[in-house]
Amino acid sequence: MSRLRGQTEAIFASLCFGIAPIFAKKGLMSGLNPFHGATIANATALVIMILFVLLSGRGREFGSIKRYGLFLAIVSGICNSIALVSFYWAMSIGKVALVVPITCIYPLFTLVAAYFFIKKSEVIDILTVIGTFLIVIGVILTI
Repeated sequence: MSRLRGQTEAIFASLCFGIAPIFAKKGLMSGLNPFHGATIANATALVIMILFVLLSGRGREFGSIKRYGLFLAIVSGICNSIALVSFYWAMSIGKVALVVPITCIYPLFTLVAAYFFIKKSEVIDILTVIGTFLIVIGVILTI
């Protein structure tokens, strides 16, 4: 049951990731500065995430976060923030129909990083490698 729930959440995330660039591009087309757009998007995400934590009843667990986990979450946040600024900048100067597919080659970087950093806990089989390269080939075909 948890695998199905994980897949359902992934599809929902994909839906939201797919719709968000349209709103971002429309905002940029209205004259919104890319840095302001990325900042507003991140601030909005922060508020929503705080609400999720509070409404889920897990707010008290913040005190039990281990330092290493906190450090890794911060590094992830830095990477996501840089990605979002880069994405908004690319969207401000490029076509949404090209920028979004190009950003979708990130599984290639995830695959390489997973191999080097978490290969003990993340099984990378031949189907994962083939699937990742098919994604990259699909992106190349859209350009």
